Order: sequence, then C-alpha cells, then structure tokens
Amino acid sequence: MIQTPVYPEFYEVVEAWGRTVIENQLVESEGRYSIDFDDFEEKLKEKPSIFILCSPHNPIGKIWTRSELERITELCHRYGVLIISDEIHSDLLLWGNKHIPTASVSKESSEITITCTSATKTFNLAGLQASFAIFPDPEKKELFDSFWRGLDIHRNNCFSLVAIEAAYRQGSDWLDQLLKYVEGNILYIRDYCAKHIPEIKPNLPESTYLVWLDCRDLGMSNEELNRFMVQEAGLGLNDGNAFCRSLTGYMRLNAACPRKTLETAMYQLSKAVESITNNNSYGRAQ
Repeated sequence: MIQTPVYPEFYEVVEAWGRTVIENQLVESEGRYSIDFDDFEEKLKEKPSIFILCSPHNPIGKIWTRSELERITELCHRYGVLIISDEIHSDLLLWGNKHIPTASVSKESSEITITCTSATKTFNLAGLQASFAIFPDPEKKELFDSFWRGLDIHRNNCFSLVAIEAAYRQGSDWLDQLLKYVEGNILYIRDYCAKHIPEIKPNLPESTYLVWLDCRDLGMSNEELNRFMVQEAGLGLNDGNAFCRSLTGYMRLNAACPRKTLETAMYQLSKAVESITNNNSYGRAQ
C-alpha cells in the first residue's frame, strides 16, 4: 500500500517484484493534503504485506504530525502490516519544522517499522549510493543482508563511508545555509506565480526542496501539459501523473538550484502561459 501522489518509484518497485499496488489517496483541500483514515483502514483490510510511508512526503513536502503517525502505526499494528518508512528527506526541514521518525512514536511502531534514509538528498551525494536501513529486529536485518550477499553487492564503497561521516560531522553550517536559500527560492516561486502566473498555484512545502504545482486552471490533459512545459516554456519538470496515475494537471518543480536559474525558468513559464492565455487555443491547436 502507498499514499498517492507519491514518489513514482513506489509504484515501480512494487510492480517490478510482481506485487499489486494498493492506493490510499491523500485528500487535497486548497493545496493542503491529509490522510483519509477511513479509506486507509479499509485498504488495510485488503491485507497488504507492506505499507510504504513517505515521511516527509514527496512530492507535497508534508511532515506528518505525531498524532497522524500514531494513528498510522496503530492501524498497521492492528492489521499486522509491516511499515517501510522512507525518511530520506528528514534533514531537509523548512521554516523550523521538526521531523518525527515513524519508529519512535510508540513501542508498537518500533516493532513494525523499517526506516530507510540517507545523506544523499541532504548533501547532494546521490552518486555515491550511500543509503542505510534501520531494522526493528535482527531477524529482519539478516533476511535483508542475505539477499544482498546473494548478489555479492553487500559492501559499501570507501568513498561513500568517508563522505557520509564528513557530511554528518562537518556539514551542519552548510545545511543551515542551504535551507535558508531553498526557503527563499520557494517563497520566490509562490510570490512570482501569485503576481505573474495566477493560473499556476504552487504549494508551500514544510520539507524537501520540491514544489508541487497545481496547473489545472490551464485546462490541459497530462500529455498537453508535458508538451507545453517542454516545447513552449522550455522546462523539464516532473509529470504529476507519475506520482498518481489518476491525477491530471500537476507538475513537480525542483527548487534546489541557483536563484538565477529559477528566475529564468519562471520568466519562461510566465511568457508561455501568457501566450496561450491570449489565444486560448493551445490544447485545441495540438
């Protein structure tokens, strides 16, 4: 079970192993998302073997509250469902928000949660493949380790070990500066859209460096919207449909870039929207 819209690989890794995806769709209201817990419990009754939680959530940047995590873990414990908590963005906390590890909220949550995280998002080290998993008991860890030993790819590389230690020991000042810069970029996107592109409504994430763009007022299909972003605006954004296959009219924007790059991108987007607003015929013309 997954909660959509969510990181597309959540779909892909489940299906790659020949398993079935069960969706608990998040509920959106004026750009903010919440969990439909009635549906969540009904989906747990279908007996999924695993619930994959994204915490903080990608793409909407939501940080789950303690009460939300307590209810999630209580229900999963009641129905015997293992939780894999993807907490890879847990250091990228905006506006002074705090992250609560899923496994920490109760004794029951610690017994059923495998926590996956990494220094790679926070410190831009993804090429070093330096991620790690925290298990609730030795048996689950041994099962995990034996799988990788069977493929003979269970060893870390020396570069990733040194990089992780350096990042966590000496990277706090850099991270503080990064978060302030990303916050400024996100506010710039919000204000620019409000002033120049009211047809596009960006969310204000609590975490991550990702901005979820509601483009539904443009009135385009997913195919039209993707083509418009590439061909008319000259931008390579992430298709919102990949995060929820029943979703139309959303894009994901990465705000972790130099402000100048962002200014250029937003200007291009505003001019592209202005051109179709003036002739109001982009979708039909295609």
